[in-house]
Amino acid sequence: MQPNHDRDGQLNELFAAYRQEMPDFDGGPGFLPGMWSKIERKRAQTSVWLAWTRAILAGACVAGVLLIGASLWRPLERSTYYDASYVEALDASDDIVVMASFHPASPIEPPTE
Repeated sequence: MQPNHDRDGQLNELFAAYRQEMPDFDGGPGFLPGMWSKIERKRAQTSVWLAWTRAILAGACVAGVLLIGASLWRPLERSTYYDASYVEALDASDDIVVMASFHPASPIEPPTE
């Protein structure tokens, strides 16, 4: 039974120290309006931050949708590269000739402009 009595004494000491440090609040006529003004000030700050956050998030969503749409739209544009055979694509491309001309053992001369 002694340990419980010791805990009660420690708890009473803790409450006494708390009452010493924290003064009793004044529940006078200005308490409630003062409390509401603090709440409204906090809400105003939060609502401005929340509005900016929503605007930035909406802009990011619109940008994401536009980027996805652009990336999906680009492959839909058909070119002759996709319709030609491998040999026809190589024949039509000058890149292979240019790349081959830079190889040290290549008999092809680099193109001049």
